[in-house]
Amino acid sequence: MAEEKAHNPSEQEIEHKDLEEPIVFEALDTGIKATKEEARLAAESSQNFKWDITLYLNLTALLFCYFASTWGLLVPSSSIPFILQAYPKGASRAAWIAAAATIPNCVIQAFAGELSDILGRKIFLLGGMVLGLVGTIVSSRGDGVEMIIGGQVLNGCGLTLGYLAIPMVAEIVPKDKRPILQAVAGGVAGLAILIGPIIQGLFIKNDVGGVQEGWRAGFYVAAGFYALTFVLVFFFYHPAPRPVEEDTSMLSKVLHLDWTGVFMVASGLVLFLVGLEFGGNPYSWASAIVLCTLIIGGIVLVVFGIWEWKGTKVGLFHHRLFEHRNFMIAVILNVVGGIVLFGGQAYLPQEIAILFTQDAVLTGVYSIPFNFGSVLGGVIGGVLMSIFKEAKGIVITSFVFLLVGVGLMAVMEPHINVAAWFFPTLLMGTAIGAQMTCLYVIVGVCTPNMLIATAMSLVASIRALGGSIGIVIFSQIFHHEVSIKWPAQVSKALLEAGLPGSELEEFIELAASGATSQLLKLPRVTPALLGVFEAASAQAYADSFRFIWYSLIPFTALSLALAFLLQSTKSQMNSQVAAGVRRGH
Repeated sequence: MAEEKAHNPSEQEIEHKDLEEPIVFEALDTGIKATKEEARLAAESSQNFKWDITLYLNLTALLFCYFASTWGLLVPSSSIPFILQAYPKGASRAAWIAAAATIPNCVIQAFAGELSDILGRKIFLLGGMVLGLVGTIVSSRGDGVEMIIGGQVLNGCGLTLGYLAIPMVAEIVPKDKRPILQAVAGGVAGLAILIGPIIQGLFIKNDVGGVQEGWRAGFYVAAGFYALTFVLVFFFYHPAPRPVEEDTSMLSKVLHLDWTGVFMVASGLVLFLVGLEFGGNPYSWASAIVLCTLIIGGIVLVVFGIWEWKGTKVGLFHHRLFEHRNFMIAVILNVVGGIVLFGGQAYLPQEIAILFTQDAVLTGVYSIPFNFGSVLGGVIGGVLMSIFKEAKGIVITSFVFLLVGVGLMAVMEPHINVAAWFFPTLLMGTAIGAQMTCLYVIVGVCTPNMLIATAMSLVASIRALGGSIGIVIFSQIFHHEVSIKWPAQVSKALLEAGLPGSELEEFIELAASGATSQLLKLPRVTPALLGVFEAASAQAYADSFRFIWYSLIPFTALSLALAFLLQSTKSQMNSQVAAGVRRGH
């Protein structure tokens, strides 16, 4: 292939006061600063870059990592309605099946990127696959919601480390090829998103493993993917040396890691997110346990922010990350993306099951537009960014799509036309897919090569934080609205249909407890009356779900306005390789 010239920073030295870093040089044409060692390794990797079997094997291992982690994240969330059929008493803790994975995803990614910069990439991927394997096996054998949640914690830790594959894919190819590779990675993850719910639905519908036991099969498959990926990473992933600070040993870097920041961000996020999850279910928002965890967690996070800003020169959130405006904008935009992505994956299957069908396979089919849209959006975003080298217009368009999709979701009705459901969910999925591809590329090209894993892991952590908050927001809004609308609307419909008031209370109690099979045993209850009940119940749920989407509209509108502040990425889309692959090992 034709020889590609690597970008070499100018020799203009800039005073740098951080004792932990060498002299910094200014890369004038991109606005990104680079150390001598970064510049040397980037130039060397750029000159040695070639598309060969070694590179393809490395990419294959990383893409399998991405696939396995996405399957491990999505399938448990899509299984919640069917897990509750087996364990209805765990309904009050159902949100934790999803949150138990997203909370570690948020917390660990805040510092996993920097640790992998120091200790090496491979060990984190291998460890993640082991944790994911153990976690999904534990959940698959769960004899109650609590045990499933416990397995999900391990699974969440594992898939979080697996998602380090995202910056690793980016760093081994030239910057101007990253959009295409990010689109491919998005397509691979999208494949898991697309087929996961359908395959899991087939397992559930056919009662694979026994009556109401089919949901376990999806966890077994996840364990198999984790095991296969472990083998691929072990044999085929061989990263080249990282661009690191000169004259600094690994022990010195470990000792000088911002352990104070690690402790504060981990403890603060865990306390805050647990408080959000406990609020309203099972504890009231005014209870001591909710207030204490929220307040203490919030205070710790505020102190952490002050510490990173003023207390340390080279913290977890390295000051050099914020030199380019696009980084902070991408971080904020990722919060909204996380709310829609994680919340959608957790609540769209529930909305489908309540409003349209409880058939496990059809539930997966109804999820296709959102899931396929995320693949389509990622591919389109990557291709367009690769051609035009600009991300701003794509990101703006994606938020327009998201705003329209969210608005249309707010008018959903029970048994609405299938096309009316497919269109807004397709718009939302396409928007999220394009955002994920473009925002990750923006972050990767606007930060120093040495910090690419730190930067992209931080952004992923922020996205997961948005997702965790989104799931809690959705849960609180939905349960609040249902608690008001469902009894009122169902009672009104039943009384109008002729159910005596003396039997209404017993009917409502049986229906609320899920004992619908007992309703026909009541003296005045007929099949026709049950039809009235089902229609009124579906309408009450539909009226409750729409408030979830109402809450997203202002966030999406503000994000759309913020996207206009993104700066051009054209000058940063060059042939530089952050850290290639090791050949001849």
